[in-house]
Amino acid sequence: MAARLVVVTGTGTGIGKTHVSEALLRALSDSLPRVIGLKPVESGVGQGERSDRERLDSASSFHVQQSGYSFAPPVSPHLAARESGETIEAGVLLSMVAGVREQTDLTLVELPGGLFTPLSPSLLNVDVVRGLRADFVLLVAPDRLGVLHDVLAAATAAASSGVAFSAIALVAPEVADSATCRNMLELQLFLPKPRLYELPRASVNHLLTHPALVALAREILPV
Repeated sequence: MAARLVVVTGTGTGIGKTHVSEALLRALSDSLPRVIGLKPVESGVGQGERSDRERLDSASSFHVQQSGYSFAPPVSPHLAARESGETIEAGVLLSMVAGVREQTDLTLVELPGGLFTPLSPSLLNVDVVRGLRADFVLLVAPDRLGVLHDVLAAATAAASSGVAFSAIALVAPEVADSATCRNMLELQLFLPKPRLYELPRASVNHLLTHPALVALAREILPV
């Protein structure tokens, strides 16, 4: 039986996708022996901090030699690829994920940027999500003013592209505003499905014991 496949995407970049993914990988590793996190496309690598790929690998309980696309320029992946003389191809990404998935119990794939971030002139993240046919698709969004529009727009556009979210995680921003901790109840009025989770801005260790993260990990686990 193929490993469970989880895809993590977002409403944009720099909103906490990798942080949430790290916590999920560690939580899921308590129930499954071979859990791995992949970042098949990443730009802005080598800017003085650990790459997202390195962070996901560190949080994984199973490790492989990761491949995919890695670029130094901190710009949109399609621009970074162009500046590097490369083209990001869907077939390469799907094949890479499939090969790793055969070796694991659960594979988590974090995509760069937002759901409709371009990877090439003819390829968007949403195309990769659709091609992966994941068991679970998580949308991460910042719990701040404006997120109602961002999430509703993402959900509507995703549905028109043949993608449905399994869950939505709202992550508290670094600086809370008047909408923080109020958005989840409002979104539930418009999105009775999928389930929404409200996560604090906290360390991975703290998130591991937070009821919302625990419940999200439980929902992801295979029945």
